[in-house]
Amino acid sequence: MNTYLSKNSWWLYFILTYLISWPLWALGKALLPENLSTITLIPGAFGPFAAAMMMLRLTTGGSGLKNWLKSTFNFKINVFWYLLAGIILPFLIAGVHHVIYLAFGGKSGIVFSTDWLAYFAFLLSTTLLTGGNEEPGWRGYITPVLMERFHPVIVCTIVGIGWAVWHLPMYFIEGWGGNDQPFIWLLIYCIPLSVILTWLYYKSRRSIIPVMLLHAGTNVVFRYFPMETRVFDSVADEFTLIKTIVYLLFASILLVITKGSLGYKKSISDLK
Repeated sequence: MNTYLSKNSWWLYFILTYLISWPLWALGKALLPENLSTITLIPGAFGPFAAAMMMLRLTTGGSGLKNWLKSTFNFKINVFWYLLAGIILPFLIAGVHHVIYLAFGGKSGIVFSTDWLAYFAFLLSTTLLTGGNEEPGWRGYITPVLMERFHPVIVCTIVGIGWAVWHLPMYFIEGWGGNDQPFIWLLIYCIPLSVILTWLYYKSRRSIIPVMLLHAGTNVVFRYFPMETRVFDSVADEFTLIKTIVYLLFASILLVITKGSLGYKKSISDLK
């Protein structure tokens, strides 16, 4: 085991993640036509996962990486966690978001139709390629590493900030669905969203599958809750403002219920 890498793995991980993703996105922006630059978004989105595997290979060897993959991609969990992560929580979050919007005088654009069934196709593709595929790195690797050093709230703050900063180059690539939201709101809401995802990770026996589903679900579900009118004239992006409030609300509830632990309990199998 490389002692230096093991002791400094938490901050080296973020640097490695950026060094994998950012050059890929930069190459797409520089070398491809504007309408094709999104081609590099998908391989770049695997940066957090790839960095985790590289760090594990360097610090724990091939056997450590193999054990991590086996435990992290644990499908043998109660079906409840799949339903909660893929359907219940995303629609609950979007529903609360819409209720707040309506409470301030907004006009709902919800239309119930068979188009809602497409949610599952979008959920699957987003889980595997454009959102959920980040989670083996963010929650499956670096979160447990940091949990050995810091309080869960500090861990979620570090991961949330690192996660938000990782998105920065996407703002210069046409086609990324989030490039219309101010970065400051992304930076803020990634912290409470990290709290929610971290809680789910530990409550589902450290399986990354539900976490991937919830990440993807929050990326997809809002398309079924359109906002027809503006309610805050002085706010540039009221959708993201309300989303931030909702994430803060859910995160606060989870922190109170778990007394700040988010379900984390030290284990001898925790990464060093």
